[in-house]
Amino acid sequence: MRVGLGFWSGMSTFRQRSGGLLAELPIRIENRKEKFAMVVLKKVTLQYIEIEDRIRMSADVLGGDSAVFWLTQRMCRMLVPKLVHHLEHSVQQSVLIDKGLMLSVQQHDAEWHQQPSEPVRICGLARSVLPGQVDLHCPAGGASIIFPLDVGGDRARLQMNMVELRQWMGVVYRQFRVAGWSMEVWPKWFALSEPGKN
Repeated sequence: MRVGLGFWSGMSTFRQRSGGLLAELPIRIENRKEKFAMVVLKKVTLQYIEIEDRIRMSADVLGGDSAVFWLTQRMCRMLVPKLVHHLEHSVQQSVLIDKGLMLSVQQHDAEWHQQPSEPVRICGLARSVLPGQVDLHCPAGGASIIFPLDVGGDRARLQMNMVELRQWMGVVYRQFRVAGWSMEVWPKWFALSEPGKN
């Protein structure tokens, strides 16, 4: 799977170029068989909406539908540390190179390679979801976030390899900055990956 990130009118777009997912907010990390319908999110655009004080994640669903997920500060502050932990454990410790520096360089490199794309545009009716929890699965080499899609139990999957995860995290990081939310959940090495700081 390949994912690109781009920016458009203050929005950040995350695009899945080819197919794929699966750990609750509170976050539950587990392996289990799916009992409900699962749709794949092929492209998402994240934008902080001040009047809502939430990040709006507009999504194109594989198959032509669209959906909007509202990510609260509480949810993001619980999700970010889990994904940061996964990123930090994805690199091997080196006696020659500081781990934080190595992670910062990888983050910067992933964001450098993001491809601009048009934002997701929601036309007509789309499902709007305020998730109370998400499932997160973090195997070696990637991560999957599963969002509830409706009260009937259907779910939506965003699957990323490690480069795509770093790009998505970079978008979320910038939305935290735009929102003015506390940055305490972000490690120092993440701030070093910003342009002009590495």
